[in-house]
Amino acid sequence: MICMDFRKVTAISLIAICLSLALNVFLYHRLLLYDQLIQSLQEKINELSRENAVLKQSLEFSREGIEYHSAINSSANGEWIYIVGVVSSDGSYKGEVLKVYARFIDGSGRVYIATNPKIGITLQDSAEIAFKVAQQVANVDASHLDLILTVTANKTIDVIDGPSAGAAITVLLASMLSGSEIRRDIVITGAIQNDGSIKQVGGILEKAKAAAEVGAQLFLVPMGQSKTIIYIERITKIGPLQIITYEPQTVDVQEYLRKEGYNTKVVEVANIQDALRFFIS
Repeated sequence: MICMDFRKVTAISLIAICLSLALNVFLYHRLLLYDQLIQSLQEKINELSRENAVLKQSLEFSREGIEYHSAINSSANGEWIYIVGVVSSDGSYKGEVLKVYARFIDGSGRVYIATNPKIGITLQDSAEIAFKVAQQVANVDASHLDLILTVTANKTIDVIDGPSAGAAITVLLASMLSGSEIRRDIVITGAIQNDGSIKQVGGILEKAKAAAEVGAQLFLVPMGQSKTIIYIERITKIGPLQIITYEPQTVDVQEYLRKEGYNTKVVEVANIQDALRFFIS
């Protein structure tokens, strides 16, 4: 009897042990599943955190971009500067003042030019050089921006000397990229070079008078052009013959303006840095 009870107890114990082992195995597998679930959730959390960081950074970039574009494009049309050209009218030449507006949009460093109304002026090469030099001067990489220039005039005209606007456009772009304001009572003429130097152009007297007529207090010209040469017509009669010759005469541009009734000061500049020192107060 005792032996049978012992066997019965042993059987029960074995059953209990088996059940315990089965339960432990079951719980172990459940723990493994929970661990895997927790690990998966943690990975999801980490992924969401990374995505959140990226979104936050993108929003920050967008905010900075909006602030940047707002800073360099302070109006819908953009900032502007005077440019002066020479036009042919009834066989003579006359200076003409125009405005060039500039604004930036997202892009890849391209330059677009429009005119309003139709203006016969070639600016593409000068504008591209101006954009490049302005970035160097302002120490700003604007390769992610496109430049839109709009030249405006009061009437349809054909401007003879397009490259002479290069210095003015460079001044405008450099001021915009650096967040500086320029004086509106200064006009500059000159061809911009890749190294930032300003080279001589034609029609200085005509441009000087046009600048003075719009109220310029200061007219900036390339080195060596505060004095310019004009040709005076001389008529000599020999019997029935009439001989016309043209004699060169050096004219001081500022003195010429004074005699015309203007107080505009004429100053020579060698490069764009010299010009910016006058334009940016």
